[in-house]
Amino acid sequence: MIDRIKTMLKADKTKVILDQAIFSGTSFITMLILARALGLYEFGIFASVQLYTFLLMSISGAFVIQPMQVLYGKSLDKSAYIASTMYIQTGAVILMAIVMLLAYLIAVLFSFPWASILIPAGAYGIVTIFYDYVRKRLLVEDRPDQLIIIDALMSFVQVVIAVLAYFFHLDVDHVLGLLSLGLIPGIMYGVALMSDNFNLLDLRKYTFDHITQARWLAPTAMVQWMTSNFFVASSGLYLGVAALGAFRLVQTLFGLINILLQGLESYILPQAAIRFQRSTDEAYLYLKNLTKRAILPMSIILGLMFVFADYIIIWAGGDAYMEYGFVIRWMVILYVFILVNYPVRILIRLHEMNHLFLVGYILSFVFSLISAHYLLSNHQLTGAIIGLGINQIILFAIWQYSLNKKEISLWKSFI
Repeated sequence: MIDRIKTMLKADKTKVILDQAIFSGTSFITMLILARALGLYEFGIFASVQLYTFLLMSISGAFVIQPMQVLYGKSLDKSAYIASTMYIQTGAVILMAIVMLLAYLIAVLFSFPWASILIPAGAYGIVTIFYDYVRKRLLVEDRPDQLIIIDALMSFVQVVIAVLAYFFHLDVDHVLGLLSLGLIPGIMYGVALMSDNFNLLDLRKYTFDHITQARWLAPTAMVQWMTSNFFVASSGLYLGVAALGAFRLVQTLFGLINILLQGLESYILPQAAIRFQRSTDEAYLYLKNLTKRAILPMSIILGLMFVFADYIIIWAGGDAYMEYGFVIRWMVILYVFILVNYPVRILIRLHEMNHLFLVGYILSFVFSLISAHYLLSNHQLTGAIIGLGINQIILFAIWQYSLNKKEISLWKSFI
């Protein structure tokens, strides 16, 4: 029994889950501390900066990380390919920095009151995006031990900064600056581990391959961001600040599960792509077994959250949020749809049918635009979550239809 536990703890999958727990747990704790440290207004600024950083991260990921997760397994010279991705990522970051600098200069020229926040916000966005690349590359290279080290380092620094912000009453500019500096040690350690088998001809070829992949992935990332955040933003306009606060609080709780799913996808997809080159059946069997094992514990967690929703919302937000326990229950139902859609999403990416993401998210966003007024006006926060659930059904229907059209037995391998 002890040997079995030791074997399980040493498994790469266990290490990936442990790392994701460290990463998501730190984000959760840091957000709770900063919410109290910054106050309502400045925490709102911080949350806005994070929101748009995630948009830029999604676009950058569409050009660099998502193609890397698939192309690495197919590459004949993996060392040369993976080295080239760092130069591609550096180029993307430099381009973003130039755009942010231009935005700052324009804001200063027209004396916009929010101009001063753009420099620390831009620094935070750029460093966060590069740190995300380092994390995802270590996952692609199947180096979970090193990943745990840099995330443990990041976690310690982030929590210390949040605590300092709480006790010394730091403003949002200083918090963003310190958080940016806090990510640099992890980036430096990760880069030091990377081989540099650089070749200019290889870089041109791989850059073209990434751009080819990103022609669908990049617009998909933007549409996906708008789809995911439209009901959240609209709930504030229709229902007021209290309802928006409750929605964001519940989203923070469920964000831990969402981050865990993203981390698993980052690990599963490149490993499945490698097996896919050897045998389709081997790749499907790997996906079937691993996704079932991953989804089972998440289903248990969701069940517990549904049962104890009222207690959880009071623990998280206090008695003022007592009436919003129903939001957690509706979010549990939403995440059931997300879990059902999870294997389908991985299969779409494995078969490089990336245009279907764009098609699905565009149709979902159109539905959001058409239905938001009715759902929010008549059903309040419940309507917002129902809208998000219908978006998941739209995605599932489009993706599953396309998979069946390509190969009838494809989905059956998961049953």
